[in-house]
Parts: sequence; structure tokens; C-alpha cells
Amino acid sequence: MNKLMISALASLAILFTACGGDTKAGKDGHAHTEGDGHNHATEQQVEKPADKIAAKDRNEKGELIDAHGHLITGCPGHKEMVGSEGDMCPKCEYMTMIPITWDIAGVDTVRVTSLPDYNPPADKLKK
Repeated sequence: MNKLMISALASLAILFTACGGDTKAGKDGHAHTEGDGHNHATEQQVEKPADKIAAKDRNEKGELIDAHGHLITGCPGHKEMVGSEGDMCPKCEYMTMIPITWDIAGVDTVRVTSLPDYNPPADKLKK
């Protein structure tokens, strides 16, 4: 019976501690700072200016091109992944890289050729 009473009192103490009060100290312990890696939906996201992606950076079909006129391709599911057309996205291993026609303003892209298991052949680049 003694163990049951101790368990009950310990459970109540834990419950009161967890639910007890709305103290500022408790909130400060969970405070996030800018750039700490948390991206909650309620936080304001910093948008890159849309004018960085000018009309000169797209071809007549609306596909994104680089400074040499080559198509920039990416995964339609993981819009930050950039690679060579026809290759599989190494992040999901499902989607095929296609020419980017979507808006990439505010997206931090990752050139996926830096992944150790992904090296697209140079002959797949559009000329």
C-alpha cells in the first residue's frame, strides 16, 4: 500500500509541475531566436525579392535558364533540389528532374550534384 501512495503522490506532483502556472521563466526557457533552425508556421518568413528572377532569366516557354542559356531543372516535389533533366531527385528518389517553371523566389536551392551519390553526366546538360 505504501508504494501505491508514493506512486500516486509522485504522479500528482508531476502533473502539478507540468500544468502549473503561466510563468515567464517557463516561456523564456523555450524562446527561439532568429536563425536557430526553427521554422514554425506562425513565424514570419523572410521573402527574397521577386525581382531577382527577371524575365531575362527565363526562356520563351517560361523555363528558368542560367547565364549560359542552359535549362535549370529541379524536382517538382522538392523545389529546393536542382539537378540535370531526367535524373531522379536524390531526396525523394521518386520524382524526375524537369525544367523549372515554378516560382523560386524565396527558395534556398541546393545544387544536388554535391551529394556523394548524385553526379549527373555532363552530356545531360542542355546546350
